[in-house]
Amino acid sequence: MTVSQRKSVSSGALVAEWSARPIRSDAPAEQVIGAEFGAQCIEPDLVWVGVRGEIDIRNAHFLRDFVCRRLRESRRLVLDLTGVEFFGAVGLAVFDDLDEHARSTGARWVLVSGRPVRRLLRVADSAVGARTYSELDSALASLRSVA
Repeated sequence: MTVSQRKSVSSGALVAEWSARPIRSDAPAEQVIGAEFGAQCIEPDLVWVGVRGEIDIRNAHFLRDFVCRRLRESRRLVLDLTGVEFFGAVGLAVFDDLDEHARSTGARWVLVSGRPVRRLLRVADSAVGARTYSELDSALASLRSVA
């Protein structure tokens, strides 16, 4: 993905675009069984990935592949799961794979989690290698501060 100029995008604009159908995305949105993924380049090396629907055994591998492709194209990534209504335990493996991919490439990623994701992380007593935020603005600010 190439970006010729820096885009100024607020989290409000991302949320507004995300809630409208179809998803506005730099790359075509992907619809898989039970979920939809979209991505938008915010800065030349910062991308936002939004997910809607349910993440479970049927589609977790699609999510992993989609996010890893974006992480190869960008050194910083925000994974926004606030639109996820259900997040199964198989999603924890996606986080592990993203952590490993980020470590091997020197990339950074942060997680914006909604209630289903926070609940699973708490119940599973699982730690995510990435920083976890409840607000998109905080997640974006954390990655911008290290650019």
